[in-house]
Amino acid sequence: MRRRWRLASAEPDVVRRLAAELGISPLLATLLANRSITAPDTARDFLGARLSEHLRSPLLFREMPAASERVLEALRRGERIGIYGDYDVDGISGSSILIRFFRSIGAPEPLLYIPNRVRDGYGLTEPGVRRLAEQGAKVMITVDCGGVAHREIALARQLGVDTIVCDHHQVSGTPLPAHAVLNPIEPQAGFPFQGLCGAGVAFYLALGTRMRLRETGGPVPDLRRSLDLVALGTVADLVPVVEENRVLVKYGMREIAASQLPGVVALKQVSGANEISTGVIGFRLAPRLNAGGRLADATRSVELLTTDDPVRAGELAAGLDEENRARQGIEREILDQAIAMIDEAGGIGERKSIVLASDEWHPGVIGIVCSRLVERYYRPTILIATGGERGVGRGSGRSIRGLNLYECIKEASEVLEGFGGHKVAAGLSIRPERVPELAARFEAAVAARTRPDDFVPVSDVDAELPLEAIGEEALKAVEQMEPFGPANAEPVFLARDVTVRSARVVGETHLKLYLQQGSRAMPAIGFGMADLLVQEGTHIDVLYSLLTNEWNGARTTELRIRDLRPVK
Repeated sequence: MRRRWRLASAEPDVVRRLAAELGISPLLATLLANRSITAPDTARDFLGARLSEHLRSPLLFREMPAASERVLEALRRGERIGIYGDYDVDGISGSSILIRFFRSIGAPEPLLYIPNRVRDGYGLTEPGVRRLAEQGAKVMITVDCGGVAHREIALARQLGVDTIVCDHHQVSGTPLPAHAVLNPIEPQAGFPFQGLCGAGVAFYLALGTRMRLRETGGPVPDLRRSLDLVALGTVADLVPVVEENRVLVKYGMREIAASQLPGVVALKQVSGANEISTGVIGFRLAPRLNAGGRLADATRSVELLTTDDPVRAGELAAGLDEENRARQGIEREILDQAIAMIDEAGGIGERKSIVLASDEWHPGVIGIVCSRLVERYYRPTILIATGGERGVGRGSGRSIRGLNLYECIKEASEVLEGFGGHKVAAGLSIRPERVPELAARFEAAVAARTRPDDFVPVSDVDAELPLEAIGEEALKAVEQMEPFGPANAEPVFLARDVTVRSARVVGETHLKLYLQQGSRAMPAIGFGMADLLVQEGTHIDVLYSLLTNEWNGARTTELRIRDLRPVK
């Protein structure tokens, strides 16, 4: 797909001031300025993010005192706490954080309920609430869900269960009948950073409870050991990797790398994760944790992250790895079917959106396929699996840059059975006969909020960096910007008029080049870019990121191709 290249233009005076006051390279100062980090103090905090200095107090959550006190009250009374988590990595990780925390402070073994994606759908359900109550829960903590579940939380209250909501999704604007609500996007939440994921909010509940335990002379477990799970949820949920999240992911990746917990060790082994980065978390670890919730039962992923038994951990990890391979096969099949449906309808044409449905699709996989279709066609996309129980289809949506998907779906709420989500991803339920009406309303909502240029993807470029300028200073500047993610994308550079010395396709879909510019020659890899194969001797402009590899003590650098164009 044709992409627009947009070269950042940081103010030279800002770059010079940052470089001078922080004693850093002009390139690093440019990367900071490109991310709107222009004040020296802010830049210093960003580069030197520390657990001890840069995590805000959990007491900034206005309802944290009520939440933590209710947990301690349950602990004193010996009451059972039920955890109601979502079935994705965020909910799985956050639920696991709380289970590990409650075990460490001597609470009765927590109860766990995670809905079945196919049978129950997203969010709190009446059967799930009733089940926790029947099992004896007196406190129910939601993780990555519950923000709009007025009816279900009211039911919990009727059943004698106090609810603590740990969520980060859109809110209804009407107060929930909960004992306490911890949701950073709530207008009255009090917490100044809105980017926490569900696992991050659960971690903050543990932090707040630990503070109360210290005050009362209770056990004070080392919550740094839970940062591995916070990092898993934060990276997998694609929330901004800045402020609190930057600190949590930075130290969480260290915990994952050094972890001796059986579940984390087993997950790394089946994933082939020898080194830990946000990319490894997002593309190797997270998909396997997600596999249980997509195709079957997400509670097995929670068991993996909370078990102390290495043998059981190995069994669970192997099972999730197998299910992930099955998921990949189903994903490819659905993707092929969706592309065929678009082709049969005459292609995208002037359409601003994609809405497709089939009773043959698995609802646990359509969200991933949505993302693939957005990559291919760059249109906001909704896919619906209409073969569900009770005559209701389950849908997933993904958006394009700058378009609020939640608001577009909200425009069609009258034809839906339910919906939820945020700007870039959402879920919904709908009766099959109403899908055409949803498609029409969604198309109109997208058209009203976009311009033609919005449907041409943009590649943001940090700076021009000729191959001859790639050295230790450039590598260090990139390393200091880690960890990468939304709001802190991996730096992308531009090299102009580069000669292709060799070109071939490897692994069927990847482009392998050897590039030369002036006296410098370097290898380059373009993952999934075999369709951009160029002839040897061609002169190209290339967008790239820097990849470093270590083998037998030797460090090598290659380019990761982001896009290329023949020089005109």
